[in-house]
Order: sequence, then structure tokens, then C-alpha cells
Amino acid sequence: MNSAPSPQPDLGAHTEPPQHLDFSETQHPLEALARSGDVTAQEWLGAHYHDRNDFVHAAQWYRKAADQGSAGAKYNLGWLYVHGHGVPQDDTQALALWQQAAQAGLARAMNGLGFLYEHGRGVPRSDAQARAWYARAAEAADAGGQCNLGIFLQTGRGGPADLPRAAQMFSLAAHQGHREACYRYAHVLLAGQGVAQDEAQAVVWLRKAAEMNLLAAQRELATLLALGRGTPQDYAQAAAWYQRAAEQGDAAAQFNLGVLYWRGLGKLQDMDKARYWWTQAAAQGDKRARKNLDALQQGGRN
Repeated sequence: MNSAPSPQPDLGAHTEPPQHLDFSETQHPLEALARSGDVTAQEWLGAHYHDRNDFVHAAQWYRKAADQGSAGAKYNLGWLYVHGHGVPQDDTQALALWQQAAQAGLARAMNGLGFLYEHGRGVPRSDAQARAWYARAAEAADAGGQCNLGIFLQTGRGGPADLPRAAQMFSLAAHQGHREACYRYAHVLLAGQGVAQDEAQAVVWLRKAAEMNLLAAQRELATLLALGRGTPQDYAQAAAWYQRAAEQGDAAAQFNLGVLYWRGLGKLQDMDKARYWWTQAAAQGDKRARKNLDALQQGGRN
């Protein structure tokens, strides 16, 4: 299994609008109520359009609700400004909206402000400010904020490193179903970093992340299954997880799946399929796959 992953911004998975009712009519049943000025209907109608990638109408309804003080609508409108969906991309507008939503106590807006400070978008870049906002979001039980704070604590960004607290943050977010946190918690369990080493639990959390379609988790779960680390050795399951990751373009999974086909582990031995997956991996620059293909070609000439 690879070493702990490098820190990545955690924004997309926790910047979606609230859940909404699913209506298929041309005119949404909430539209009349929204037009009458009902702020909740306006926000939910914005979410309805957002979910259908109609960002222009989503922005219009979010703005109406935001103008009436809805913190959730301010956050969602800020999200559109960050991504430039339905409105011109404008980090300064997003900053102002998220500051207002954060002041109203909205935890995901605090996480969003951490993201802006981390990447210097609309504000001067500041790891210390990013860490402070992630900490506020984490204290308010926002899973994204907990995961991001865990990354900063793990790597010592914006303040001292604190591995036990980082592990705690990953655990809290993972128990809320946060995909990246499940993956990162598995890593600290596997390495015994800030927490007692527990390979069996690492497999449990990797599986959760893999089931949420995180490619790295699918590949690494497959590797642990193939090696029998933290779980009984199971080449068939390993092959199945490598296959899922490989079909989504993960080069390392493509290489490993080729190895299983070549050796007949977990699948019937099939040199054509081994060659196919090594070709896919080699096309992405995997040198091991290229070496194996060259060896097959050389062997065929002998």
C-alpha cells in the first residue's frame, strides 16, 4: 500500500445544495410559493435546478433566498461563484457570501472559507487562517472541515503537527460517511500513525471508501486482499476491486489486474487480457506494464 496521500482540497463533496423533493413536472410545484416570497421554497427551488445542472436558474433562486437572509442559499450561491456555474467565476463574491453564512453559524461555509484561504482565492493565501476556519467547521461537526483539519494536523500546516488529533478528526469524519476521511483513517490505522495500528480496521474503512467509488481505495483494498493483510487472502475479491478501478482508468490497478490474469490468480489465466490491461496501463506511462509487454513481445519472437 502506498504511503499516506498528499493533502488535497476537500470542497466538492461538501458543497452540494441541500436535498430536495424530486418532481418531474415542467413547472416545479414550489415555484408559485417561491414567487410569493417564501424563502425556504426559493432555496429548495434553487437546489432543484442545481441538481439538474440548470445553474442559471439555480443562481436566480439562490440569490432571491440569499437576499432574504438564508445562510444556506448564500453558501450555495457562493459555491456557484467559486465554480463559475450560472454566474461569472468570482472568488471575491464567494468570499463575501461565505463570510455572511459563516457568521450565521453555517458550518459548511466555515469549511468553504478554509478552502479559500488554503488556496489564496479571493484572499491572501494563509495556512494559519485556513486551519482556523477548518477548526471552526470541525467544531461544528462538519465532516469536510474535520477531514481538512485532520490533513493540516497530520502535515503540520498552519500550526504544529498533532498525529493523534489528526487521527481523531479522520475518525469523526469517517463515521459521518465522508469518503476521503474513510480512506485517510484507513491509512493512519494501517501505519499506526497517531492511533494503535489495526490492519483489520484499516480494511474495513478502505472498503467503505472503495464502495463510495474512491479509486485509490479500490486499488489499495485489492492489494491488501491479495496480500492477506488485515483480512484473509482472497484473490477473487482482489481481482474484482482491481477490475473496478481499472475500468475507471487507474493505471496501477490496470497493471495489477494484468498480473492476476497472467498468473491466473482470482481469475482464469488469460494472456490476452493480461496484455490488454498492461497495454492500458502502459499508455498512461506505467513503466512496469511497458516492461512486461516488451517481455511478452520478445518471448513471442523466440
